[in-house]
Amino acid sequence: MTIELFGMARELVGAPSVRLDVDEPVPLRSVLEELAAQYPQLVGQVLAPLTHAPLDPNVVLLDGRRAHGLDEPVSDADRPCLLFLPSGG
Repeated sequence: MTIELFGMARELVGAPSVRLDVDEPVPLRSVLEELAAQYPQLVGQVLAPLTHAPLDPNVVLLDGRRAHGLDEPVSDADRPCLLFLPSGG
C-alpha cells in the first residue's frame, strides 16, 4: 500500500510517499502501526507514541478528502494520505 505524505511527515521521512507491505484490506490502525514501525521518526511528532493515531493537526484522509475510522479497513485503491491540516484565522 502506498501512503502519500505531506507536511511534517514528508519532511521527517524525506519522501513524498512510502510503500508499506500490508495485506489488504487492512484496518487503518494496522497501517499506521506499520508506518510507525518502518519510520520511527514519525512517532511523537506526527503519530501518537502508544496508539500511532495521527497527532493533531495531522489527519489521514482517503482520496485526499474523506476521513476514515481507525478500525475500518482500507486498501491501496483508497489512496490514503497523511496530511497536516493547519488551522487558520
